[in-house]
Amino acid sequence: MGDDPPADNAYAADVSAIGHLDVVPTLLDTVCRITGMGFAAIARVTDDKWVACSVRDNIDFGLLPGGELKLETTICHEIRQHRQAVVISDVDADPAYAAHHTPALYGLKSYISVPIVLPEGRFFGTLCAIDPRPHDLGRRDILPTFEMFARLIALQLDQVEKASVMHDAGEAMRNSEALHRQILDSATDFAIIATDLDGRVTRWNAGAENILGWTERDMMGEPVDRFFTPEDRAAGRPLAEMRLALERGHGNDERWHLRADGTRFWAQGEMTPLRRFDDEVVGFVKVLRDRTAERLREQRLDLLARASAGLLSSDDPDRVLQDILSSGADTLGYDQSYSYLLNNDCTRMRLLQSTGVEEEVREWLADACPADVPLCGLVAESRTPLILDHVQQSTDPRTQISRRHGTRAYAGFPVQSEDKLYGVISFVSTVHDRFESEALSFFESFARFLSIGRERLDREAALSDLAMTLERRVEERTRDLVASEEALRHSQRMDAIGQLTGGVAHDFNNLLTVIRGSVDLLRRSDLPEERRARYIAAIGDTADRATRLTSQLLAFSRRQTLHPTTFDVAERLRGVADMLNSVTGARVTVTLEIPDEVCIVRADVSQFETAFVNMAVNARDAMAGEGALRIGLACAVDKPHIRGHAAVDGPFVAISLADTGTGIASGNIARIFEPFFTTKEVGKGTGLGLSQVFGFAKQSGGDVDVESTPGVGTRFVLYLPEADGDTRVEAVVPIAERVHPTRGLSILVVEDNEEVGRFASEALDDMGYRTTLVPSAEDALDALGAAIGSFDAVFSDVVMPGMGGLELAKRLRQTWPHMPVVLASGYSHVLAQEGAHGFLLLQKPYSADQLAQAIDKLVIPDRSPPSAPAE
Repeated sequence: MGDDPPADNAYAADVSAIGHLDVVPTLLDTVCRITGMGFAAIARVTDDKWVACSVRDNIDFGLLPGGELKLETTICHEIRQHRQAVVISDVDADPAYAAHHTPALYGLKSYISVPIVLPEGRFFGTLCAIDPRPHDLGRRDILPTFEMFARLIALQLDQVEKASVMHDAGEAMRNSEALHRQILDSATDFAIIATDLDGRVTRWNAGAENILGWTERDMMGEPVDRFFTPEDRAAGRPLAEMRLALERGHGNDERWHLRADGTRFWAQGEMTPLRRFDDEVVGFVKVLRDRTAERLREQRLDLLARASAGLLSSDDPDRVLQDILSSGADTLGYDQSYSYLLNNDCTRMRLLQSTGVEEEVREWLADACPADVPLCGLVAESRTPLILDHVQQSTDPRTQISRRHGTRAYAGFPVQSEDKLYGVISFVSTVHDRFESEALSFFESFARFLSIGRERLDREAALSDLAMTLERRVEERTRDLVASEEALRHSQRMDAIGQLTGGVAHDFNNLLTVIRGSVDLLRRSDLPEERRARYIAAIGDTADRATRLTSQLLAFSRRQTLHPTTFDVAERLRGVADMLNSVTGARVTVTLEIPDEVCIVRADVSQFETAFVNMAVNARDAMAGEGALRIGLACAVDKPHIRGHAAVDGPFVAISLADTGTGIASGNIARIFEPFFTTKEVGKGTGLGLSQVFGFAKQSGGDVDVESTPGVGTRFVLYLPEADGDTRVEAVVPIAERVHPTRGLSILVVEDNEEVGRFASEALDDMGYRTTLVPSAEDALDALGAAIGSFDAVFSDVVMPGMGGLELAKRLRQTWPHMPVVLASGYSHVLAQEGAHGFLLLQKPYSADQLAQAIDKLVIPDRSPPSAPAE
């Protein structure tokens, strides 16, 4: 940056001369605007001096008019020597100036400077611009603009020098006016227009006439908004620009403007205040530069980008095609376009898309016209582009149809892949005799993108067909495999059912043999009373064994009805362990490894204890009655991967039993939980103990795992979900035998099985109850509705045709909430899945005494009379 000392008297005149040129501020503003650079200046450069004459500083470079730089620190003294412009877009990328001392000294990255040479050949100085950032100065319009401005400054300086020696003030003014006119008119690439404060034209240079089409005589005194578009005039754009010029010193715009012939052109413009010598604003200066070509180039590039993005990736290229053709006509200079699609044998074409085409012609072309219709037929035949200029002057008979429809320029391109012609796309102008080279380049690229898009869709369709074929084959193969697997599973199920039914039949036949034999013996009239009592007891014991067998089968299939309560597993294990000695024998050492912490689960206590005892008995048998049994408990653990089931995050309670027995052969591990599977000798086991453990664990939300080493021992681990630590532990109180204190009560018995219903009714009658038997839940509701006060309780089977017993109980709870209900079931999938919903449940088979206890448990002898049905 310069020290800004006062300029020598020899150069003060030069600084003053430049400062009095009205056009200089506009030129410097224009320089900064077209380059994007922040600093521009006109410098006086001699053999030993560099003096700033006029400055536009937007980067705080700090140099003012009259300020100096050391000549040797600048590039301008080199320009003075060879009188050639220097253009540096980016110092770091410029091999000639990357190491030059000037950019490093002043912190600049971009630089442009052109010599100002007076008409007689004398070097005056430079018009230069710098910026601390790189800028693209290689555009073809920038350097010519700088050189034109330098010539304008040189001409004006020459005229100022000549005017200064004139003694006649009037002649000087006329010469000055002529000078300004010459300067303005020499800028033919710029429309420079001066207006008064009301926006009426006071000056109109030759560039304005060249660009806009109006002469100065046409426009003098006319409002400046005449060359603004109607929409900009309606929006008040001219007044807005003048207001911005007053407020900010300039009003920039880049938009469409109007020419005298009504056509539009894209212009970059700026409006600045016009000031008198005393700095009073007397009007405005509007500078316009025609950028229509650049604007069209930008629009074409945008169209090309949209076309490439759409046609190369869209699933519907026809929609993209129509959008591009509709929006690109003005930009590319065509007013008609045609997109044809060939049929499969390439003998006819169908018009797929078009713009600017008359309805009659479009209907004719859409009806599959012959493929040899000129001019598109020539393109289809040759599969090469066809470009025709000045079609109206052509004598070629193939252009006859086109000439008749007003075609002046034609461009057609094939849409094709390497081995297939899809169609033809063509463009027509009825206004211009030829298309610009850039438009033709766009047409060619557009056809190429369309070709690639069509080919891509063909390949995707082929791949889709292949995928569908493969999918169909996979589905067929999968169906075959599923059928084979289903046949195998069916065979395995039949084998399992055979084994299960065989085991059930074997055990039940043994039980039935005892019952049938005892019944036959009881029929003997001469049977002693002692034997009669023994046979009756044998029948009762056998029925109990049959009940246990049924319960074990239901436990394995997870269909038993559980009665879950919350209890501390550690406390329950300690209680059960006390009686294990009687189960395992004195030669089996039982060790408990139970932590002091509380492990709460919610499960059926009875089934839990049964499962625990079954595992202990299995361990005892595996040790042949002699060995060590270690019982462990762990709380808040995760359930591991078991028999193909994924691991599950805890908390679970893990109860383990490890023995020192013979172990289990690896081939039997997968079968040990199957009902009736046993490796024990005949008569030594039923094969149902471990199946009960498995069914209880699964139905309780847990699982059971086993690991065994033959000759070493086996370890079973029962996993049950751990309950919330805040869950209250429920006391488990066994139901004691009771004497029936309440007789003479009226019981409604609901049972669809006639024999079972008769047994229940007669048993209750013998105990002093009064019973009414109905065969269905619907009949029970009718009976209750007719005589609700006549019944003290309802005893119903669960599984019945129509409405089941559980649904009946729910209905009674809503309608007669004070009516006691006892349910009975041998098996119900609803009860197994949902539980008894709080109703007292009596398991079949039941004894008469168990039935009476259940009734007495619910019925309160001195209760109030039953209430009316709830509304």
